[in-house]
Amino acid sequence: MKAKVKKNIPYARQSIDEKDLAAVKSALKGDFITRGPLVGKFEQAVADYCEVKYAVAFNSGSTALAAAYAAADFTSCDRVISTPNTFVATVGAPFQQNAQVVFVDIDANTGNLDLDQLQYNINTPSTRGRTFIVPVHFAGFAVDMQRLERMISQPDAVVIEDAAHAIGSTYTSGQKVGCCEWSDMTVFSFHPIKTITTGEGGMVTTNSEDYYNRLKLYRDNGLVRVDGIPWEYQVEELSGNYNFTEFQAALGLSQLDKIEKFIKKRRKFVKAYREQLQDVPFVTLPPDEWDDKTAIHLFVIQIDFSELGKTRDQVMMELKEEGIGTQVHYIPLYHHPFFTQKFGDVREYFPKMERFFSQALTLPLFVDMDLSMVKEVSAKLKNVLQ
Repeated sequence: MKAKVKKNIPYARQSIDEKDLAAVKSALKGDFITRGPLVGKFEQAVADYCEVKYAVAFNSGSTALAAAYAAADFTSCDRVISTPNTFVATVGAPFQQNAQVVFVDIDANTGNLDLDQLQYNINTPSTRGRTFIVPVHFAGFAVDMQRLERMISQPDAVVIEDAAHAIGSTYTSGQKVGCCEWSDMTVFSFHPIKTITTGEGGMVTTNSEDYYNRLKLYRDNGLVRVDGIPWEYQVEELSGNYNFTEFQAALGLSQLDKIEKFIKKRRKFVKAYREQLQDVPFVTLPPDEWDDKTAIHLFVIQIDFSELGKTRDQVMMELKEEGIGTQVHYIPLYHHPFFTQKFGDVREYFPKMERFFSQALTLPLFVDMDLSMVKEVSAKLKNVLQ
């Protein structure tokens, strides 16, 4: 008799169906496989979805973030205010230019940056350059951008929303993240674990025609075609080749058609997690007051490991042995060598970030789950915590 094979449940996974495969196959048979008409169609579809004027696609979310800084003429004299609870790409471009990066402690409920502390930092005058504010919509929970905008008194400040987690989320006003009503640009990611995927890929949305043109310039080696002469072009500045492909766009269009269904399913699984894990000792769930406005990308719970008497590594390993994948979001940026080698240990200045990180555990959440998987993950987690 064959042994029963244990089915593993990863913490995240893309959802690809036959329509997606057919769309990509069709694109591969077309006249273009690098950037062509489908890329423009996908850009317009995202712009329409977010109710914003312009959208520019890039080969990754990280590139899209770098492009947003470049479009706004970021220099080493400028400073960036952002959160340490994010992936390094959020502030990667400024660090590469040796610019000043200021981290703000987080709101312990949402994992987003603390707007009260942000207000203090915004109003602290800079000795040179402009201020860039880069809020991150952690796990899909939208930062209160209306309040953030009201804080800004500097007329030349630039706001870039890192919405890598948040396509499909809405603000309390009901407007979609990416509309750029209270920011200069918004950046999305289409990595496989995001709400929709194009494999790799990213997008910048904006209402500024100037930023739009500069984003396109950055994407295409700084190259501009000469009107009326098909072979001639001019390189206006040096950047790189960050083009998005036709088959990525075909997949993106197919995925975007299903985004509301994807969001609905993710919310259903989060609701089930809440029912299964409410009142479990040592566990704190993320707040539920924004669930109906959030395209929930990650389900990050807090576990008091010190009170539990087990380390996070022990809990994750025991769950792994039971076929349950988990992850940690995020290791604070100031923990990494690229930061500590230059600035030393600054953990004492971020008590809420430190506590959040020490207790964070990301549970499986993806579109192709079902309720039985949520129950299985919850049951095995409770067993491990007993």
